[in-house]
Amino acid sequence: LIWTDIPLTLSLNEEQSQARWGFILAVADSLESAESWYDKGLTLMAGGSLRSSHEQAWKELWLQSKIEVVGSERLYQALIGCMFYLLSAFPSIHDTSSSFGGVSPGGLSNGGDGQDYWGHVFWDQDIWMYPGIALFYPKLARSVLEYRVRTIDGARDNAQRQGYKGLKYPWESAVSGREVCPEDIYGQQEIHINGDVSLAFQHYLYLTKDMSMFTEGQGSQVVWGVADYWVSRVTWSPEDHKYHILGVMPPDEYYYNVNNSVYTNAVAKLRNDLLAYEPVTDPNGPAMTWGMFAIGWLELDEAERAQHLLTKCFSNIQGPFQVWSESSDGSGAVNFLTGMGGFLQAVLFGYTGFRVQRDCLCFSPLLSSDISELCIRGVSYLGNQLDWLLRKEEMSIILRGSHSYQNVKSCNLQIVLKASGSKIPLTPGATPVYCCCGILACFVTLTGAFFFSLLVGLPVTFPREPGFICKLDLNSSCWPF
Repeated sequence: LIWTDIPLTLSLNEEQSQARWGFILAVADSLESAESWYDKGLTLMAGGSLRSSHEQAWKELWLQSKIEVVGSERLYQALIGCMFYLLSAFPSIHDTSSSFGGVSPGGLSNGGDGQDYWGHVFWDQDIWMYPGIALFYPKLARSVLEYRVRTIDGARDNAQRQGYKGLKYPWESAVSGREVCPEDIYGQQEIHINGDVSLAFQHYLYLTKDMSMFTEGQGSQVVWGVADYWVSRVTWSPEDHKYHILGVMPPDEYYYNVNNSVYTNAVAKLRNDLLAYEPVTDPNGPAMTWGMFAIGWLELDEAERAQHLLTKCFSNIQGPFQVWSESSDGSGAVNFLTGMGGFLQAVLFGYTGFRVQRDCLCFSPLLSSDISELCIRGVSYLGNQLDWLLRKEEMSIILRGSHSYQNVKSCNLQIVLKASGSKIPLTPGATPVYCCCGILACFVTLTGAFFFSLLVGLPVTFPREPGFICKLDLNSSCWPF
């Protein structure tokens, strides 16, 4: 870290009514790199272009991805704040180094000893922050996985210290990947972190089909290492002839030494689980909780109930800069990125119904009464960028273009609608015809009615119904229900 010293006092001259002071902080993985960035910042500030350089960088990010809401200004502002702070905590999309050290619940470590979790990395990164970022920025998603690869040695040491094989990722991680949680019980029992890490790898593979992450990138070592840990961690019961995972702490940290804890329930039990857990959830608990309840109710077509629960998250947001606190009373970690990640997921995977499956990206949109339109720009899937516009009765998808990088290559896509079985290609190059208005178009028949798919950046519009996007040549259905 290199920074400009901040004086204890700031003074105005008699003839001044206002003044501006500039301070710079440079963070890097080496002193040489930090000095270089610090000097560059001073040069930009001296030339009056520091702010404009930041504005240009953010403009580039917003052009690549954006979430827009019509009908709820409060929701729209909160979403912009969530994206801004989460992207601020991740590396630049132009960063080619391998120095990313993970994301802590409060972002860059701040405060005194014991505050904001010491800047340590938790499951918050892989489960709460990661999915929303991965949906837009596969390169940033890969940086999260690469952090877990770089800390394999620490994870292996953790497993050995517990007497098990494979990899045991720490409940609280830092540079080495060795357990740094100050209280042993969390590191010993909150072992669902292993599943959280491997789920992030699966999510990335389904979104990108980037096998290089698992070969040259050594992601396969993480997957196999986690599997080896689970094999050695289970206990065989001769009474019921089943394996059990005993003595764990679930995500609900009010309980420990729990046997066979499961925090992801089957869809068939979802309604019962929501009705059971919602009334007993701590009203002052972590900020991400209500977003997950909202996703559950949206999956059950209970949009207004979901909207009511999502509104509870606003108690954790402090104006005017949309800063999040961990708890609704303002206590806990600040600025709480974990809560932002959960809130983003409620919109990105709740209102849209997005589900990232092995061979498709499913959607099942449903908007609450306070939202008339939801636009999600820049969704990255199989090397393509897609823009989505959701309305009450219809939806539109635009194939913006390829989004290839490194070993992620674009492929031709199609929309498959569940109820009608209609298949709509999203690839350019279809035989063009001209409408009476002179617009180049390609006609597609849907359930007896004619809709048109405009080529190259113009929308495919169809009545709102569940469906999925997959490779154009995919024959088998991957609908998850």
